[in-house]
Amino acid sequence: MKSYLLHILLLISITISCQNRMEEKFEWLPTESAPELYPMNIYKGNLYFEDGKSVYIPSSLIAHNGWGNSGSTHTQGEDLKPVPVKLEITWASFTENKFYTGSWDLPKEKMLKLFQEGVVWYGTRKKETYRQILVGCAPGGVVVVWMRGAEQQVEIARFQARETKIAMSDYVPENPSITQKEYFDISKEVPEALENIKKKGGIQYGLWDSYRKKYTWRTRIEIPNYTFDNTSYEMFNGEMEELFDESLKKNEFKERAVPKLLDFIIADAQGKRTVWEFKYLDEEEIMGLFKQANPNIPIEIVLRMNKDFTNRSLIFKQGEKEIPIKKIDLDNMWEYE
Repeated sequence: MKSYLLHILLLISITISCQNRMEEKFEWLPTESAPELYPMNIYKGNLYFEDGKSVYIPSSLIAHNGWGNSGSTHTQGEDLKPVPVKLEITWASFTENKFYTGSWDLPKEKMLKLFQEGVVWYGTRKKETYRQILVGCAPGGVVVVWMRGAEQQVEIARFQARETKIAMSDYVPENPSITQKEYFDISKEVPEALENIKKKGGIQYGLWDSYRKKYTWRTRIEIPNYTFDNTSYEMFNGEMEELFDESLKKNEFKERAVPKLLDFIIADAQGKRTVWEFKYLDEEEIMGLFKQANPNIPIEIVLRMNKDFTNRSLIFKQGEKEIPIKKIDLDNMWEYE
């Protein structure tokens, strides 16, 4: 009986060992993200693997690189890393004069599927994997995780952190006598952050969750003698998407967050390509159009002009209803090389 149990334990050990050896690994790095007008700093942040090992999430002293934008990156650990299974993070929210903390399990299978599928670069048509895992921290304890590769960025999860206390002697050991209020004063480093809070009448709690609302929409062109070669979007929720080749031929209506940037690449009969970029859309205008839209009718954002590029317009279209998008630069165009 004892021999039988030892045999079973040996088999289990061998099985676990094989599973560990077969665990897929990918080339990626962690980075931080924060709203441009709500700076923060990560005190401690780690992405953990199943074996208990981890990589830390780097952070600048005052991170305010824009929601969903890549921040600091540090080369660490092996080039190829497993899919992380857990996130732990504690950060300082300067505009709130608060610390937040939290620990959560990550959706490993969802992330693994994305890593395995990979992404394709438009310029080379070559496939690669997702290269970054971004961790975003916003006021109110909002935490969002994205994965990014090429011109694709996908939201992985949204978590809720809780307030916590950190001794300044631990947070700033080189200056333990400084008060939290003094250290968190960013009026000199990021004066526009405090100006924004005054202008808005306070911190915009709930803003980053409102950005996550999705609508059914797509882009399209109406330009005689030109074909639609590529379109890409950056959304307010931090996601990014690029369509070309088969995905653009299908050009399916899809649930997406409201766009803040739109790119259109068109091609003439000789293959000469021209880019139109709308960077950035006026938040109040574009949000208003989507919020007032009929939820039962898909939305199209149509780039329309004559074949000689005169009479240009960008149209918010639902069925027969058309509304020109006004606060844009229709001259922001160039030849694609």
